[in-house]
Amino acid sequence: TFLLFCENGDCLNRYTLQRINHEVFKNPEGLMDNFSRVTNHLQGKMAEEKSGKQCLCVIPANDGLSFHKDENGNYWRVTKFVDGGRSYEVPENAQQAYEAAKAFGEFQSKLTDLPGEPLIDTIPDFHNTRMRFEYFRSAVEKDQAGRSSGVCDLVEFALGREDLSDKIKGENFPVRVVHNDTKLNNVLLHKTSGEGMCVVDLDTVMPGCALHDFGDLVRTAACSALEDEVDLEKVSFLPAVFGAIFEGYLESAGDMLEQGEIDHLALAPQVITYELGLRFLADYLEGDLYFKIKRPGHNLDRARAQFKLLSSMEDHFGEMAEIVRECSSPKAFA
Repeated sequence: TFLLFCENGDCLNRYTLQRINHEVFKNPEGLMDNFSRVTNHLQGKMAEEKSGKQCLCVIPANDGLSFHKDENGNYWRVTKFVDGGRSYEVPENAQQAYEAAKAFGEFQSKLTDLPGEPLIDTIPDFHNTRMRFEYFRSAVEKDQAGRSSGVCDLVEFALGREDLSDKIKGENFPVRVVHNDTKLNNVLLHKTSGEGMCVVDLDTVMPGCALHDFGDLVRTAACSALEDEVDLEKVSFLPAVFGAIFEGYLESAGDMLEQGEIDHLALAPQVITYELGLRFLADYLEGDLYFKIKRPGHNLDRARAQFKLLSSMEDHFGEMAEIVRECSSPKAFA
């Protein structure tokens, strides 16, 4: 990713230039078709509302396409730089978590009437937790990097929670256009007002389950530490922040959600945290082939932190369920 400065007389325009990872995203052209359709639709909605909210805007290449393929087979895109926003790895307060949740909820709601054929799956089975579990179990059995004997505690923890793999199956819930990677740092908050102003990183926008989006935001924003924290004493779930996230999400997406989705919002963070823990641990067992690492054992640190967070979520599940019941009652909408 590059920040591009272009002079036009006395005017300085800024753009974001990005190379699409075609090793992860096997169909970059289909991905950019998704990207263009979604951003064009959102731009139309925001023009109607005349609000201060923004969305990414693709700058077409000279041939009119939404991407450029270079002589080495790499795919590139350019979007207008979104000025005035800031992203956070962890929220500084509950209000930031609320604003992020509200922005992601608005993003989903505005895409409920996206016209045309369904978007393509840029990564098939991205949030298929059962598939992720089976892949993890296979990695344990193969032990191709010879590491499983040193992580018996984590393997036992993961195997003991296999039932989470089937708690939220996509076929049991409405298929929606969802973001699929709702980490807190994928929404820009206005530097001055603090309001959610723009959802970014749209590579994984595709058909899916709204619960996964909600759960992943909770995973990253309602945690007391970063997802690769080494000191597990610092890792814990934050129920008050969960309440703020739930309130913001329900405010913007509540009219869209069916009761069955609302009933599973307290459980969704456990499922997605478990899924990420499985993926980090499986990658560690395979020799760190998928996730980029910054140090030896980085994926192992990530897995330990996710499983510690999951354990803390389990301890607070009753409190989470009560927040959902109270905030989603008819009285709460009055």
